[in-house]
Amino acid sequence: MRAVSVIAGAATPRVRGAHVIELRSIFSPLTLAAFLYAPLLLLYVVSSETVFTTEFESRKTLSWTGFAFFALALACFAAGAKAGADGARSKPLGSTAGGGESLTFQQRRSLAVLIEVSLVLSIAAYVVWFASGIIRAGGVVALFELWRYDPEGVKAAILVTFPGVTTLTQLAVAAIPLAFAFKLIRPGSAIRVLVVVVFAFAVLRTLLYSERLALIELVLPLAFLIAAPRKVTVSRIAFYALALLLAAITFFAATELRRSYAYTRDFSTSGATARFFGYYLTSVNNGMAVVDEYPARTPFFSTGEFLWRLPAVGDLRVEHFPGVGTVSLRYVDAFGVNPDSFWSRAFAAQGLDYEFNVFTAPGYLAADFGWAALVAVFVLGLISGRLYRRSEESTFHRALYAVWLVGLFEFMRILYFTNTRMFPAYLVFIAAYLVVRRRAPLGAPRPRQLTEQPRAAG
Repeated sequence: MRAVSVIAGAATPRVRGAHVIELRSIFSPLTLAAFLYAPLLLLYVVSSETVFTTEFESRKTLSWTGFAFFALALACFAAGAKAGADGARSKPLGSTAGGGESLTFQQRRSLAVLIEVSLVLSIAAYVVWFASGIIRAGGVVALFELWRYDPEGVKAAILVTFPGVTTLTQLAVAAIPLAFAFKLIRPGSAIRVLVVVVFAFAVLRTLLYSERLALIELVLPLAFLIAAPRKVTVSRIAFYALALLLAAITFFAATELRRSYAYTRDFSTSGATARFFGYYLTSVNNGMAVVDEYPARTPFFSTGEFLWRLPAVGDLRVEHFPGVGTVSLRYVDAFGVNPDSFWSRAFAAQGLDYEFNVFTAPGYLAADFGWAALVAVFVLGLISGRLYRRSEESTFHRALYAVWLVGLFEFMRILYFTNTRMFPAYLVFIAAYLVVRRRAPLGAPRPRQLTEQPRAAG
C-alpha cells in the first residue's frame, strides 16, 4: 500500500473504509517508469535470440554495457521525476482557490479564437494533403482500392507528405486538449464541430497512412483529462491498468492486421501481439547497438530535430553570404554526417532489420551525447515530474501534461518530445500560455464564473 502511494505521488485517504487514490496516479512518470519501462526492459532481457531472428529478422544485441546504460537511464529518469515533482510549486501563480487559471471573459474568448484558428488550419492542412493523394491515385475509389491491396504503397507514393503543410495538422494535438481542459467544447459550439472533423481525419490518417500515432496523440490526452480527477480504490488500479494495456494491444492488433495482412496473409491475433511487443523490444535492441557501437555519432540530431527538419530552414545553405561566405543550417554541413544514410548503413552492418529503425528515448539521446545522455534523461524526468505536479493545480499545465504523456508512453520506442511533429503543438501551447498569463487591467471587472457570457443589455 505504501509503495503504491509513493510511486504514484498521491495521498491515500480513506473513503468509507477503503483506500482510494486519484486515477491520475496511473499516468505519473514514476508509475510509468516502475510499471512500464522497467518491465519492457526486463522482457527484452529474457527474450530469446530465436524470437529476434524469426519474428524481427534481427540479431539480439544485448550486452552488459548496453544493459547498464538502460538500467541507469531508467534510474536517472525516475530520480529526475521525483526531484521535479518535489520541487514544483504546489499552487502556480494565477490559480484560483479550487485550482485552475482564473480567466477574464476576454482571456477566455482569446483562447477560444486561438483554438478555433488552430483547428481550422489543421483541417485545411488535412484537406490539402488528402486531396493531393486522391488526385494522385485517380479518385477516391481508386485510392481505397490501392490501399486495399498495397497499404504501404499508398503511404510511400500516394499520400506523400508536404513539408510545412502536413506539419500543420499537428496544431490540433495541442488545441483539442486545451479546449477540453478549459471546457470550451460545448454542445453546438464551432470548436466541438471542428474537433469531430479533426478526429475523422485522424482516423483516416491512421488507416490510409498507417500512422497509429496520429490517433493516439488525440485519444491519450483526452483519456488523461477525463480520468485524472476520478478517485478509485487501490484494488481497482490494477484493473484499470490492465484494461489500458488490453485497449492498446487491441487497437494495435486491429490496425496491424489490416496493414500487414495484404502482404503476410497472417490474420492471427498472436502475430499482431508479437509485433506489438516487438516494436518496443526492437527499439531497446537498436538502442543497445547505439550504446555499444555508435555513441554520440550523430550529435544533437535528435534533440535538435526541430531545426534540422524544419521546412526550408533545415535545408538552408547560402554559398556566398555577404561578408561571411558560406552559411548553412544543414545538419550534414554542421557535423559532417548524414544521419539517414549513416543509420541505414549501421543497421545493415549490425544485422538489424531497418523496418524497426528507432532507438527508444534513451537510445536516441545516446546517439546524440553518448553516456552523457544520462544527464539528458535526468532532465527529461525532471521536466516530466514538474509538469505532472503542476497539472494537479493548473488547467494549462494539465492540458500540457496530457500531450506530454504521449511522449512518456512512447519513451521505450521513440524520442517524441523533440520530434518535428511536436513543434506546431508547442507553438499553440506558447500562445495559450501568453493568453492565460495575461493580466487584466487594474479595476477591470471579472465575470462571476468562467463559463458565463455577458448578458445583453435590456
